[in-house]
Amino acid sequence: MTLARIAFYAPIKPPDHPIASGDREIARLIVRALGMAGHDVDLASKCIAYVKRPDADDFREKKARAQAEVERILAAVKSGDAAPDAWLTYHPYCKAPDWIGPEVCRALQIPYATVEACHSSQKDHPVWEQGRAQVRDGVNLAATNFCLKPTDRRYLETILHKKDTIFDLAPFIDTTEIKVSPGHSPPLPFANGFPVLTAVGMMRPGKKRDCYAILAQALARIGDEKWNLVLVGDGPARPEIETLFSFVPRDRLHFTGAVTRPEVLACLSQSDVFVWPGHREPIGMVYLEAGALGVPVAALASMGVPLVVRDGETGILAPENDIGALAAAIATLVNEPARRAELGENAKRNVHNRHDIAVASRVLSQEIQRIVGR
Repeated sequence: MTLARIAFYAPIKPPDHPIASGDREIARLIVRALGMAGHDVDLASKCIAYVKRPDADDFREKKARAQAEVERILAAVKSGDAAPDAWLTYHPYCKAPDWIGPEVCRALQIPYATVEACHSSQKDHPVWEQGRAQVRDGVNLAATNFCLKPTDRRYLETILHKKDTIFDLAPFIDTTEIKVSPGHSPPLPFANGFPVLTAVGMMRPGKKRDCYAILAQALARIGDEKWNLVLVGDGPARPEIETLFSFVPRDRLHFTGAVTRPEVLACLSQSDVFVWPGHREPIGMVYLEAGALGVPVAALASMGVPLVVRDGETGILAPENDIGALAAAIATLVNEPARRAELGENAKRNVHNRHDIAVASRVLSQEIQRIVGR
């Protein structure tokens, strides 16, 4: 039995977009979680509102396309299509405001909801302020605003007229997808028996490159310890990143290049410690994937990392920007196999108990049913 018909919209990137990203993955997970609970989820629009730079013409064009979508959706309902019972928008922010959902909800008199409405670090600009104003309008209209991280909650508390619409939702993954097929598990090229450290990240300028640099600095401090390193990923910054890790002996270092998701999971499954620093990481879904495979983490307590890694329980987190502490955390996990095993088991339990899609499905569904019933 269908509980409710939910119109779903992701203004940054629709869940069926051909280019993979964290945003697309979370959008897909939300749709799947609602479907698991018995809701009928329709992709309301594929209209992309995202504007990379504060270009007023581009912004106006995206807004005009969104208005055309409003008219299309309302015309379809007027012509006999069933109206949704509620509307859910994932990740509206100044660069990708939701111009569609609030207007449709007002016209059809149905409840509006958001997931991860947030404030970005973009500098003040008239274009971004237009986007922020639209986000403020939407979240104040919303019957509920699901928050994935505390920074979003704090932002909403500053702009909401009614703060009781804030509802916490733990980041989640579908643990049934975190499995390794034998065909995707070629042995790693190490014959020394040392613990395997693995990092996963696109090799591109910006935060990703910074994470690799932080990791290189930390590992250089414990270069005499017995460990192997696997770097999973590729991109335009690879030559620079290869130079960063040139101090690692060749027989202890392996670059995988670009690999498929099953191959990423296969690499993680053969790892002893996941060592992605997570500098300025908003959420870090890959930490949950590592945890689901029983791999403990050494990382920085930066932004969203503590949401998914429990310091001292599922991994060891160093203070933000403390490279020495990160090096010490990695060294501890390299040299203490019993500690690795304990944290790995805790990590697996933590993901299944707190961050699995089944948990999120119940939370999302109960709140959606409440606002529809109201």
